[in-house]
Amino acid sequence: MSFLNEAHGTIRGSKLGQVGFYVSEPLKTVYREIAGLLGISFDEQDQQRVSSFETILVDGISLAHLDSLISIFPRDNQPKPLILVCGPVIGENPGLRLKTFSFNLGQEGTRLLMNGREHTEKQVSEPTLDLMLEEIRTVLRREVKNYIELPPIPWGYSYVMTLTHDIDILSLKEMPIARTFLGYCYRSSVLNWKRWRCEKVHTSEFYRSIWEIARTGAAKVGLGQDVWKRALPALLELEKRLGVRSSLYFMPFPNKAGILPESLRKDKDKINHNNDNDKDNDQGTGKSQDKGETEKQINLKRDKNIESAPANRASFYDVRNSKELLNSLEEGGWEVGVHGIDAWHDARAARKEYSRVAKLTGQDEMGVRMHWLYFQSPDSFQSLEEGGFQYDATFGFNEVVGFRAGTLQPYHPLNCQNLWELPLHIQDGALLGEEHLDLNREDAFLRAKPILDWAKRLGGAVSLLWHNQSFTAPRFWGTVYERLIVQGREDGAWIAIPREVLHWFTLRRQCEVTLSIEGTRWQIAVTSLPKDQPIPLVRIRVHLDPQRVRGASVPYEVGDGYLDFPAQALVTLDVEGEG
Repeated sequence: MSFLNEAHGTIRGSKLGQVGFYVSEPLKTVYREIAGLLGISFDEQDQQRVSSFETILVDGISLAHLDSLISIFPRDNQPKPLILVCGPVIGENPGLRLKTFSFNLGQEGTRLLMNGREHTEKQVSEPTLDLMLEEIRTVLRREVKNYIELPPIPWGYSYVMTLTHDIDILSLKEMPIARTFLGYCYRSSVLNWKRWRCEKVHTSEFYRSIWEIARTGAAKVGLGQDVWKRALPALLELEKRLGVRSSLYFMPFPNKAGILPESLRKDKDKINHNNDNDKDNDQGTGKSQDKGETEKQINLKRDKNIESAPANRASFYDVRNSKELLNSLEEGGWEVGVHGIDAWHDARAARKEYSRVAKLTGQDEMGVRMHWLYFQSPDSFQSLEEGGFQYDATFGFNEVVGFRAGTLQPYHPLNCQNLWELPLHIQDGALLGEEHLDLNREDAFLRAKPILDWAKRLGGAVSLLWHNQSFTAPRFWGTVYERLIVQGREDGAWIAIPREVLHWFTLRRQCEVTLSIEGTRWQIAVTSLPKDQPIPLVRIRVHLDPQRVRGASVPYEVGDGYLDFPAQALVTLDVEGEG
């Protein structure tokens, strides 16, 4: 993987790098990723020529050894570099220029990117890693002359928004009359009556839910389509009307509940009770388990260390019967992905689930989100990468909205080379589900909107998850989804499918930027530009007084102490005064 090279300034014949790193060996992996989030490079060879940088980020090193490296290679008529201390260091300060931050970036960055936060932690609604990086950027902008950065904001937009859908169910007709089906009837009647009394459901919606129960019963015997059969077309029609596209994750295998993560086995007694209830329901209705599922249960019992997930985690549609649908989605600009079952558990399962859907679409760049957000860090990242996936979109919460990884940006897990993690920030069930926040639709929008506000302030990519059955009775949650999209449009967000978004973030990391100054003529050269890709250009930001700029070879935007313009092979600025 290629990372952005540091921007250089040729000023009065002295070529100086703007930002370098000097960190201990165990921290190199996390700082390589932190550099990618910052939009600068991390080159291990730079550690031996740290004196050539104006600013150096350090963590876990000896200050005395750093000072000796700087002394060996003095900077001609230049002040010593500013040292940004981002974590524990040893030794007394031998006369270096230090700026010490209050956080331990290497340690906290590793925790957030690899394990993430629990939903019960404080400030989970704030992108804490991004805020640490913003503190560093603030110092760089102030201390580095003519500082150049590549914000995580595509040119022409304010931030990025990705829309995603987990397709757990395609219709009620195909489901046995067991827990999920009976749960639908309960939600449509008893629960929606309670929600109607709390004004979470309109009167017309409550009566429609009751009517849909009757229609679903008719659909069971072949008369018409049930309400969830009509959910996906309703979702797609909404997105057509809004002029947006999304990613839809389909279950790769039917009648397969999968393996239960070890972290959830503390609820073993409750899970077994639920499974017993499901079994009783099946027996009471004359339904038997799928033969393949029975064989799977037998295989699981052979290994005492493996426990089956609850039976109601299984899906009942066969994706192979939807090949025409999947291809029409890809042709229409949507993106098809995998709603994983056991891909989180091992690479073999990941490859099977990837291949099952990839063969239907012919698309090799494919993402995955694990069903019920099952995950086991750090092994799951490696399993998904070895399985062939371009990205994972699991890292989020079922219980709340917020920042599990502490960031709005896609990133590479520290034990992977190619896999991207696209963090999940806002989920319909967390906001509106009766077992979680259980908000009304107005409050749900107001709870989610601050995440968009963070993106508008810091850049990055907000990720939304709305299940297809949320767009019909008994939920009626599509209005909140639509409001968030409209808000994103008003904010100036680029709303795109994950595949395109990750192409853009890859391009941002590959861009190499150099600055040369000769009198009032500034030239900024950019390499690794996109080739015929339908994505926005990378944004280049130069920190200088905009009033000094008398002209530019490209359109540009003016901010508070900086100038933004789109990445081009060569950009020329006419700037008053000395560089």
